[in-house]
Amino acid sequence: LVFAALIAAIIASTASKINSVATIFTLDLYAKARGINSKAEAGRGGHEKHLVLVGRIAAAVAVIMALATARPLLASTDQAFQFIKEFSGFFTPGITVIFLLGLFWKKANEAGAIAAALASVLLSYALKIGAPHIPFMNRMSIVFIASLLLAVIISLALKSRGGANRISMRGVSFATPSTFNIAGIGVILILIALYATWH
Repeated sequence: LVFAALIAAIIASTASKINSVATIFTLDLYAKARGINSKAEAGRGGHEKHLVLVGRIAAAVAVIMALATARPLLASTDQAFQFIKEFSGFFTPGITVIFLLGLFWKKANEAGAIAAALASVLLSYALKIGAPHIPFMNRMSIVFIASLLLAVIISLALKSRGGANRISMRGVSFATPSTFNIAGIGVILILIALYATWH
């Protein structure tokens, strides 16, 4: 059971990262470059299917790139888990700043978000090389505060572009097929049965 839970956690984490890569590439890069995210074209089924196909291709390419770079990156470390956590710690402070400011502060803008993301990576790397004696969690706290201050200052200094890069979700369907819903209910019932049997 412990091994099954561990494998499920790894698969869920990997799937969420692959989904994020596909979504960011498709909507933020590809769709904007092609102009597909305009209001006139957002509701067309052909474009929606095309974007799904592009997302799947992007996900497959991302997995191939990950397989190709995994060994060179992990060969010099003692533990893969430690490397992954430390590497993700380069981005986590900036991402946290972006989400917090985006959700709770109306004056936050793109320039501040980009500054927070770049500062998170650069400051984390600088502290790792220049001050290796600082514990990992303390380093993340320092980077978070610095990224937050930088994002606030730049958001106040530079004017927002308004709705220039907003994605229109009008006409996009989030409905799932009935077979998927039935399968989901079946999985939940199986998990409940396993839990009841175990206890």
